[in-house]
Amino acid sequence: MGTLSRRRPFRPRRWALVLLLIAGFAVGAHLFLPAGPFPPSERRVVLVQRGQSLRGVANELERVGLIHGTLGFVTLARLMHLDRSIKAGQYSFRLGITVPALLRAFARGMSGLNLVTIPEGLTTPEVSLLLSNHLGVPMAAFDSLAHDRAFLDSLGIKSPSIEGYLAPDSYEFLPGTLPDVAFRTMAHRTLDILRRAAAGRDSLPLGLSLRELLTLASIVESEAQVDDERPRIARVYLNRLEKKMRLQADPTVAYGIGKVPRSRLSLSQLRFSSPFNTYLYEGLPPGPICNPGRESIEGVMHATPGVEDLYFVAAGNGRHVFSKTYPEHLANIKRIRAPMRDSTATATLDSLERLLEPTPAP
Repeated sequence: MGTLSRRRPFRPRRWALVLLLIAGFAVGAHLFLPAGPFPPSERRVVLVQRGQSLRGVANELERVGLIHGTLGFVTLARLMHLDRSIKAGQYSFRLGITVPALLRAFARGMSGLNLVTIPEGLTTPEVSLLLSNHLGVPMAAFDSLAHDRAFLDSLGIKSPSIEGYLAPDSYEFLPGTLPDVAFRTMAHRTLDILRRAAAGRDSLPLGLSLRELLTLASIVESEAQVDDERPRIARVYLNRLEKKMRLQADPTVAYGIGKVPRSRLSLSQLRFSSPFNTYLYEGLPPGPICNPGRESIEGVMHATPGVEDLYFVAAGNGRHVFSKTYPEHLANIKRIRAPMRDSTATATLDSLERLLEPTPAP
């Protein structure tokens, strides 16, 4: 009789080890070879929004093909204690980058070379030029979008242009970012600042609308050079508005004739007729004259209380001298500009006095 073949005994530990090794290789491939062993030489752009969840970042990475599945990314982020260290920004990664390298890049954030900084007080054309140079997008695309009615309506902006709504800040925009993305990001930041400034208040100063508040903040931005004067300058203009006096703000006139708001103006230019000439017309101009920063918006919201100033003049050192009455204001002008003693200067000061003299609005 032949001998019966023996069955090999079932060894569960061996099979468990095999399965564990297979799972380990699969996890390792997902973490260290997310695009396969021979990925194409391509890059993918990922935009991480402020406050975006770890799961949301993982989903975006999977969507653009940088990872296969989100579990490994989320798990490793928590194991490396980087799940709360991911910084907002716009990133460009080559296909095949490992998950640990992705996490380290997100924790470092974007480099300074990838940031574009928008200073306070720039007009929309000036902002557009900065963005055009940084992003490599024709400036005409920004100019067109700034006045696009459908785009402005999508943001809830009722003004004829986006002037005033491009929040000064540093932005994480990579070259090639579309103008729509850049402007929308900046406008949302301004709208958020306005909403936060108005939160918890029954009304704004003098019952202004948010758009009017932004308009006045843009004038304050164009006048002030030091932060601690912004609330007092705002109070001067609020006092004048309350008394139905013309604002007589040089920056609005400059904007109306196509100059940047902080331009020096001649007396003839101060008499130039435009809706923005607050020497000729009472009240606020039709809209913002630049893009103000948070400090100027807060300066209007928290204008210096109990101050009756109606005038101020630049002192030549970045600060201003304030006064309650017109005679005090003229005395301040003459004192500050005392070195101007020739006949031409005297005639200029005389003309300026006549222009500034309080008269009923037309």
